[in-house]
Amino acid sequence: MSEQKDMILENFLSSAIRTLDTDEIYNILMDSLILLLHPQGLLLTQNLNTGRSFCTVRRWGEVFFEKDYSVPSDAFLEEILHQKGLLLAGPDLSIDDSLLTPRQSRWLAQQNIHAIKAIRYQQAVIGLLYIADSSDRIYTEDELTCLDRICYYAAYLLRNANLYHNAYHSSITDSLTSLYNRKHAFECIKDACSTDTPISLILLDIDDFKLYNELYGATEGDNLITLCAQAILSKISPSDLAFRYGTDVFMILTQGDDPTSAGALANEIIHNIISLRSKNDTVWDTSITCGISTFPSISPDAKTLLHNAEQAIYYGKLGGKGHLTVYRAGLETRSTDSNLRTAYERVAPTIYALTAAIDAKDSYTFIHSMNVSKYAVILARDLGMSENDIELVRDAGMLHDIGKISIPERILQKTSELTPEEYEIMKTHTVLGYRMMERERIDKRIKNAALMHHERFDGKGYPFGLTGDRIDTFASIVAIADVYDALTSDRCYRSAVCPFEVIALFESNGLTEYNPKFILTFLEHIAQTYVGNSVRLSDGSQGKISMIDTKKLLRPLIQLESGEFVDLSKRLDLYVEEII
Repeated sequence: MSEQKDMILENFLSSAIRTLDTDEIYNILMDSLILLLHPQGLLLTQNLNTGRSFCTVRRWGEVFFEKDYSVPSDAFLEEILHQKGLLLAGPDLSIDDSLLTPRQSRWLAQQNIHAIKAIRYQQAVIGLLYIADSSDRIYTEDELTCLDRICYYAAYLLRNANLYHNAYHSSITDSLTSLYNRKHAFECIKDACSTDTPISLILLDIDDFKLYNELYGATEGDNLITLCAQAILSKISPSDLAFRYGTDVFMILTQGDDPTSAGALANEIIHNIISLRSKNDTVWDTSITCGISTFPSISPDAKTLLHNAEQAIYYGKLGGKGHLTVYRAGLETRSTDSNLRTAYERVAPTIYALTAAIDAKDSYTFIHSMNVSKYAVILARDLGMSENDIELVRDAGMLHDIGKISIPERILQKTSELTPEEYEIMKTHTVLGYRMMERERIDKRIKNAALMHHERFDGKGYPFGLTGDRIDTFASIVAIADVYDALTSDRCYRSAVCPFEVIALFESNGLTEYNPKFILTFLEHIAQTYVGNSVRLSDGSQGKISMIDTKKLLRPLIQLESGEFVDLSKRLDLYVEEII
């Protein structure tokens, strides 16, 4: 080669070998090729991984001036590759038109491309260099030799840079979700705060994820984590950053320190997660607790920003699952029990293990326990109980039937009516459940709920025939939730009873069998949950519940499919036969 060509090659190597940044290598490569060939235009497409999907990375000259210019399609590039280099016919790199489709020929002609050079790493094509020039351009032997060597060395340099990039990318990303990892989160928070960029930090914590893993296994747990990551990525903007901050905790850094905007984004993400989860065939009701902090409006530095978001999560958990809390000055003073979190964490593994045992024994009992827990929390909240007690009621609902683990399956899963002897054995689950938890460090009220949830206010329950206030408050709450779910759920030996029929049963017998205040509060709330539901009336007509009078729960206002309204409080000949 001539001295000039040798100098171009030497300068390329000396510059490109100093960097592992692919963009820099591309720039150096294109600059060197411009000096070497003086073309009308250059277009470089590359793929360092699959050998199939190429993207435009650099262009030069008047021909390729469009932003983000790209070749027609992957299929076009695959056609070129399948020619096994035959498109690079002759020492002058000219294209053999006989090998091209009309579409390919048109595109190449439009761009004045008359030559294509493959950049190969070993046998793999990792780049395609499109050269635009006059149709009569003939390259010298020195030019072609230098071009070959530059492309040869460029392939190795690009490959090494890509390996480095992949290694670095792996070090900062979570392998399961492909979100950035916890380590990179700290770096990004520091970087943002060091430039005084206003940001909001959002933490999203999947409630009871450990329990979910225990019940459904690690694979399903991974699926839930992946789904959450997808839901996050679908809602954040390109300028936002998403991280898997912990096993079941996600972090989002979003521009601006407006907590209202950050809260709106968090709610969108949470709604998206729950919406995606609802499509899955599972009884698990996913809830997300969210904590938000801002910089610099509330948090003066990176460390404080992260601390405040974690504090917001913590106090959100104290307020019950599924809460969104924005950190504000003085939030630390809200805690009434500094040992609450520690205490709960001590007993949580036991509760998880017992709940998993229920599911392993009998899937219906587990589903029923989940529902009872949900209804019990609703009632506890309506009664104005403290958030700490509400959390304990939640666990009481989950564990109220734990004693059924010791009941023989032939009785537990029997599809016909139990014999008197079998019924007496079934009744022992209350005492058995209490004994299972008796020595565990679990709140006594949770144990009592298992022991007394079949006691009745009038003394006609079991195992002790207790009356009135002698029945534990938690047990009284769980008892109502237990009976309501049992009656409104399909069983192997009968179909579900219409909720309005169950409300009627409660109204006729409930005031004597259950705590009057509790049952009235429950009925009023549960009835209102059916507003908007479609129903079938006793005459076969269908419509939607428009309104329910708290004093006439069984006689709602119905809007028929025809648009006509029917007030069942005035149509005593009709009643709600079925929720549809």
